[in-house]
Amino acid sequence: MRTLALDDNPGHTVKHLFFGSGVRRGPAPGGLGVRRDTIHHRLGTPARRGGVERLRTVALVAVTAALVLAGASGAVASPGPTPTPTPAEPTLVLAPLAHGVVAAGGALTATIEVSNPTDTALEPTSLAVELSDSPLTSSAELDEWIDDGELVAETSVIDRPAVPSVIAGDSEIVVSTVAVEALAGRGPGVYALSATYGGDLVSRSAIVLQGETPITAAIGVIVAVAAGPQTDGLLTGEELTTLTGTDGRLTDILSAVAGTSAILAIDPALLASIRVLGDSAPPSALAWLDRLGALPNERFALQFGDADVSVQADAGLTTLLEPTSLDYAMSADDFADVTATPAPDPTATPDADAEDGAGTDTVTLPDLDELLAVPGARATLYWPAHGRADADAVSGLAQQPSASGSPATTLLSSAATQRAEARAAASTAEGAPLLVYEAGTSSAVRATAGAKEGSTQAASALISAQIAIEASSPSGPLVVTTERMAELGTTSLRAAIDTVFSYPGVVPATLSALLSAEPAGAQVTAQADEVAAARLDTLLAGESMIADFSSIIDDPSLLTAPARSALLQLIGAGWRDDPEAWQAALAAHAEVTTTTLTSVAIQEPSTVQLVSPEAVLPFFIRNDLPFVANVVLVSTPDNLRLDVERTLTVRAEPGVNTRVEVPVRARVGSGEVTIELRLLSPTFEQVGPVQRAQVTVRAEWERIGIIGLGAIIVLLLGAGFIRTIRRRRRTRAAEKAADATDE
Repeated sequence: MRTLALDDNPGHTVKHLFFGSGVRRGPAPGGLGVRRDTIHHRLGTPARRGGVERLRTVALVAVTAALVLAGASGAVASPGPTPTPTPAEPTLVLAPLAHGVVAAGGALTATIEVSNPTDTALEPTSLAVELSDSPLTSSAELDEWIDDGELVAETSVIDRPAVPSVIAGDSEIVVSTVAVEALAGRGPGVYALSATYGGDLVSRSAIVLQGETPITAAIGVIVAVAAGPQTDGLLTGEELTTLTGTDGRLTDILSAVAGTSAILAIDPALLASIRVLGDSAPPSALAWLDRLGALPNERFALQFGDADVSVQADAGLTTLLEPTSLDYAMSADDFADVTATPAPDPTATPDADAEDGAGTDTVTLPDLDELLAVPGARATLYWPAHGRADADAVSGLAQQPSASGSPATTLLSSAATQRAEARAAASTAEGAPLLVYEAGTSSAVRATAGAKEGSTQAASALISAQIAIEASSPSGPLVVTTERMAELGTTSLRAAIDTVFSYPGVVPATLSALLSAEPAGAQVTAQADEVAAARLDTLLAGESMIADFSSIIDDPSLLTAPARSALLQLIGAGWRDDPEAWQAALAAHAEVTTTTLTSVAIQEPSTVQLVSPEAVLPFFIRNDLPFVANVVLVSTPDNLRLDVERTLTVRAEPGVNTRVEVPVRARVGSGEVTIELRLLSPTFEQVGPVQRAQVTVRAEWERIGIIGLGAIIVLLLGAGFIRTIRRRRRTRAAEKAADATDE
C-alpha cells in the first residue's frame, strides 16, 4: 500500500490523462498521459540516445505515421463509381436438432428456414436433403465441406420435404424428419449433410451418428474475458458503463459462463480500469467486479491488455513487458479511506519530535499489484494470439517467472503443433510445458459464440461434429477455447459452452486436471511473425523516446507510465483479427507520440537589431504539456562579435509561452551574428528542434549617437551663450545712448 498526502503537489493532481489515439478524462489535453519504475528496454537497446539520433528517430516516427495515414486517407478520399446495390437473394439455413447428434437407432430431425427478402413471392417447391454415404475422417475434411462444398464421399437424398410459397419479405421453416431406416448402412461417425432449394441454393452442415457406446472424454473450455482491442492503457468510466451494462460485452460473458465449468482467462486491465476509479467507478462496473469475484469458475490471468506474448518473444524481449505504474489514473478524491489528522495550531510552540506532514489529510491508494490482481488465479499460463508461437518463443515463455516456481505453460492451438496420433491437451515441446487446444472445435465454438440469436442451433452442430472427430480417441483431457471473440452474445456463448459439455460422454475438465495430466510429446510448427515484431520494435522506440523526454518534468512517470500501458494494449491479441485496424491504431499512436515529443520547444525567434553594447534578447519557450517543464536554454553565437550568456535554466509553465531573457554584450565591430538556440533536458537530451536567431550588431552607433548628441548640445549651449552676451551688449549700448540723450 502507498500513502499519499492530499496536499502533495498542490494544483497538479492528474486524473485520467490520455496517451494513445483515444481520449481519457482529465484536466490536460494534448495526447499526454502520466510511471514510476524505470522503463523496460529490449535487450541490446541503449538506455539513452544522443540528441541527433533521437531527433532522427522522431522524424522517422512522424514520417511513418504521415505516410500510413496519408495512404489510409487517400484510400478513403479517392473518388470512385457509386456501387450498385446488390439485389437481395433468398437464403437457406439448415439446422440439425440436438446439436446435430443422432443417437444410435434414432431418427434425424432438422429445421430448414427459407427466407425471402426479395419483392417477389417464391413458388412452392421441394427441398433435397442429402447425406454423405461415408463419414468424414478429419477436421480438415469437415472444414472443406463447410467452406467450399468439397467432398470425397458420395451423397444420397434422404428426404424431400415440401416448401410452400414464401411471400415477399417473409420466411418459412420446414421440418425434415428422416427415419432410422433411411440412415441404415452408415456406421458411427460424422456425416456431411446438406439441403438444396431451387436447384442452386445450398446450406451445408454435418451430423454425428452415434454408436452403441458413446465416447468418453474430459474437455475443458477456456473463455477469454477481455474487452477487445484498445488503444488506451485503461478503459474510461463511459466505456466501462457500456461494457458492464445490461447488454454489455462483459456482462454477456459472465452471464454465459455462470453455472458452467468454463475456465476464465481474465485481462487484468479490465479489473485495474475499475479499481483505479475508486468510488467514482460506474455502479455497473463495481457490480460486475463483485460478480466476477463470486463466480466459482477456475481462472488464470492474461497479460495486461491481453498483450500478445508471442510478439514480444519474436521481437527478442527476454522479459515480458508489464505496466510500470497506474498512479497517473488515480485521484485521492475517489478513495474513501481518508485518515484525517488535526490541523496544527498556529499559536502553539512547534514540537521538534513531530513527524513531517502532520496536519494533512492522507489517503491510502492501492498499489500496482492490488490493481492488477486476478482473484482466484491459480496458474501462470500464457496464451498467444491465435494460439501460435514459434519454438524459440515457447522456450522463452517457459523461462518466465511463475508464481509456483515451475516453468510457465503456453496455450497453443493444435494448428501450430504437431502431435502423435493420440490427442491430449497436456504436452511438452523440448521440455517446455504446453496446453494444446483443439483448433477445429475451438473455431466452431467461436463461430457459435458469435452467431446471431436464433442461428446458434445451426452453428452448434459443427461443434458436435468437431468433437466427434477430435475426441474420438483421446489419451488425456482435452481443451477447447473461445479464442478471442470479436462478437458474442449471452445466448450464443452459452449455447457454445453447453454444446461442448452436453455432448454424450463428455465431462468437464478442470484447469488443475489439465495442467497435472501426463504430457505427450509435441513439436511446435509455427513460425515467428516478423511483421508484428517490427511493429513492436517501433512502439518500443517511441516509448524509449518518451522516457528520455520525460526527464523534463518533475515526475517522469506521468508520461512514461501511460505510454507503457498504451503499448501493451496496442499489442493486444485481439488486434490480430483485424490487421488493417491494427495498422491504423499504430499510425495514430505514432502521431500522438510525435506530438508529445514536440510539445516543448523554442518559438521561432525574430531578427534583432542590436544598437547598444549591452542588452537582453527575449526568447519564448512553448510548453503544451500540462506539467511544468524543466529545461536548459543553450545559446551559442557563431562569431566573436557577441558575448552571450551560454546557459540558462528555465521552468516553463504549462500551457503558455514562457519568456526567457538572454543577456548579450557587443565586443568588436559590427556585423551579422547567428545565435543557435537549443533546449536540453536535465539529462542532456535535446528537447524540440534547434532554432537560430539572426542578430545585426551595430553597437558603435550608440557612441556615435552620444557624441553627435553631445556636440549638438554644446552647439546649442554655445549659441545660447553668444546670443545672451550679444543681447546684453545691445542692452548696455542702448542704455548708454539713452543716458547721452538725457544729458
